[in-house]
Amino acid sequence: MIKKRLILTLIAALALLTGCVRTSPAITSTPEPTQPATNNSPTSTPTHLSPLYKLHIFVGGHGWASNVDQTIFYNTRNFGEHWLTVTPAGLVTEGSGWGAASSFPNGDIGWICRSETESSASFYTSTDGGREWQTIDLDFPCGQISVINADEGFILSDQGVAAGSQFVSLYHTADGGKTWDLRFEHDPADPDDHGLPTGGMKNYFGFLSSNIGVVGGYVPVSGSVYLYRTVDGGTSWIQSECQNLPLDENQETSIDKIIRINATTAVLPVRSYLANGNSVTYFCSTTDAADSWQYVGMLENVEFLDFGSQLTGVAYGQGKMFHTSDGGLTWTETTLGLPPAVTPISLDMINDLAGFLIATITPETLVDNRIYMTGNNGKDWQPIPGNIIESTNMNSTP
Repeated sequence: MIKKRLILTLIAALALLTGCVRTSPAITSTPEPTQPATNNSPTSTPTHLSPLYKLHIFVGGHGWASNVDQTIFYNTRNFGEHWLTVTPAGLVTEGSGWGAASSFPNGDIGWICRSETESSASFYTSTDGGREWQTIDLDFPCGQISVINADEGFILSDQGVAAGSQFVSLYHTADGGKTWDLRFEHDPADPDDHGLPTGGMKNYFGFLSSNIGVVGGYVPVSGSVYLYRTVDGGTSWIQSECQNLPLDENQETSIDKIIRINATTAVLPVRSYLANGNSVTYFCSTTDAADSWQYVGMLENVEFLDFGSQLTGVAYGQGKMFHTSDGGLTWTETTLGLPPAVTPISLDMINDLAGFLIATITPETLVDNRIYMTGNNGKDWQPIPGNIIESTNMNSTP
């Protein structure tokens, strides 16, 4: 009865906050939450412990999860109460040695890619929460994925790292991954990099809309931020900067993620390590599709974070949790609301109030994890059952 009441409370909160939701790109509509499919009499594991590590849950209750090394994928239809194992057939083969990349614009659409060699990859796509997968062979290696909708998306293909440089190429699809066109490519024999330097690590890549995308990362240059923007679908790039960012000239920075709120709004966390051994995360924000970024505020020693809207976010680090309601200008500690006897490891905020936390009892392996839910922007957390349903009926079609 208690867990049902929690789910109903979350649904009510989401209904009231529809206008504040971190919207996905233009996507197909999803049905009302239902119990997971139970074809072939799957076996339920009625325990709170699971290998669920990273969540992507959306308004309506549908969502995705994976284990820490992205070799197993899951889908939920009821806000994480139950999870159906939906790993594409053939995703992991013994001795493959290649990691997977994934992207989920809503609870039904999923794109997963795994490099097979230095010049080929297997691409898996689903539009029904992983019940059916289509497999497509690519003639380029994988990299970071950005999905615009069920048909359109990009892959920033990794061509290799050497001497502080990372060469990449950018591919675009408009038919759900069946065919790809090359939008951009670094050529070692050509000094023209089209505005995106080969130097530096490209830690983050994503598109806010069909034409506007951003790349962020790290370069060992003090007092600078590695951030670039395209307005022509990735053909050319220009450097961006965060106005009024209070960087010391001796500070190096790294961008590990950019949080897309909608097609024009995003939050940019910029991390820097201080001489005293601490780290500081600066928060910048854009409301004009990354044409300009404005510095908002900072927080020390952040390990992971997420924003549910431009103004509201949650951050965790060194055993402490904080939340903000003003875009990162100020932060309030909410550590007393954390679940006891577990270590938080990842976070997924849906909107101003609702979100999910993964915490573990085995920080060394990250395989014995629990799911928790907040309805008040991280002030406190309540457990979600997170029952995993194994299925042997996953299909992968060519």
